[in-house]
Amino acid sequence: MDLATSLSAVTAALALVKELKQIDAQFDKAELKLKIAGLTEALSDAKLGLVEIAQEMAEKDAEIRRLSELLAYKASNLVEQGAFRYFANEAGEASGVPICPVCEKKGLFLKLAQDRSKGAGAVTYVCPSCKANYGYSGIIAKP
Repeated sequence: MDLATSLSAVTAALALVKELKQIDAQFDKAELKLKIAGLTEALSDAKLGLVEIAQEMAEKDAEIRRLSELLAYKASNLVEQGAFRYFANEAGEASGVPICPVCEKKGLFLKLAQDRSKGAGAVTYVCPSCKANYGYSGIIAKP
């Protein structure tokens, strides 16, 4: 249930309350009971809608917090150099081998590893997780 539906349910409940105030003592008790049942249903719908909205807001707040922490981590620990991001050393400079750009988009910060399976002359750099191949050389950070 969305916010508009919840507000509609609250509006309907308020309209029923106004009608209840206007009921004269001479009216039938069955009509009064029917109005009270309608009011109870409208208030229940409104409550359920508001609970769902509160849950959605809590989930969005958690996602915002997670993304903020991720941005803060990237800002304090990663350095861009060329087409790659590297972990920063004590001096705040790029060092070592880069982080896999594919896995970084997923929130994983994995350094590329050397693949020496084809012999000493064919060493390439690959991601240990997604297996993306980044070629032979030129990716080591330059101070």
